[in-house]
Amino acid sequence: MIEKFDGIVLRTLKYSDSLMIVDIYTRQCGRLSFLAPVSRSKRSKVRSVLFQPLSMLSFTASYKRGRQLSRISDVQPYSMYSSIPFNIVKSSIALFVAEVLAYSLREEEANDALFDFLDSSFMLFDNLEKGYADFHIVFLSQLLRYIGIYPNIDEFVPGEYLDLLQGGTVQEQPLHAHFVMPDKAHFFVELLGTGFDSMHELSLNRELRGEFLAILIEYYRLHIPDFPKPKSLDILRELFD
Repeated sequence: MIEKFDGIVLRTLKYSDSLMIVDIYTRQCGRLSFLAPVSRSKRSKVRSVLFQPLSMLSFTASYKRGRQLSRISDVQPYSMYSSIPFNIVKSSIALFVAEVLAYSLREEEANDALFDFLDSSFMLFDNLEKGYADFHIVFLSQLLRYIGIYPNIDEFVPGEYLDLLQGGTVQEQPLHAHFVMPDKAHFFVELLGTGFDSMHELSLNRELRGEFLAILIEYYRLHIPDFPKPKSLDILRELFD
């Protein structure tokens, strides 16, 4: 049956010369995959240019639960970005965030709180004129709460280690390699508590930004099965170098 969806594009994959697969995180059903025609015609109801990473779309599709690929029949933006597509730094960050989300969001169940978080975060990012260089780091930190893998740091005491494998703080150095030393653990715990409203106060230099991002990616890889190293990570490093 034909259903209406609101969704945020995670990624596209080539299916054939005339069709592509679009992975979208929808408000109504969580993550779903759809078929969309590869068309650049302005007369087409489904233009491929609309399916850029993190695009916010309202669309209709012949959806049936259990069927892997439903076909999109009509699509239009429900919100338009004014700066992300035209700013090389923002578009690179958006590409990286979309890739992380594509690996992280796998549930085919509605989650209004998560969808609202994504929606509001990306619109805030788009509207920022400065102080957004660390958006992706704060976003990945905040996302941990919504996907259920936020570390147990409530009782952290300076001088403790952050055990990435166990997802918490410990007094003794772990017997494995997945941990953060006390000097960096203290700053990383502060980072986890940083919201978008105070993001501009981080002022991370290139070295710290790289270290904290590496810690976050390692944590995601430890707690999400089959989470690979994001391909766009190298683009970010080159950009900020």
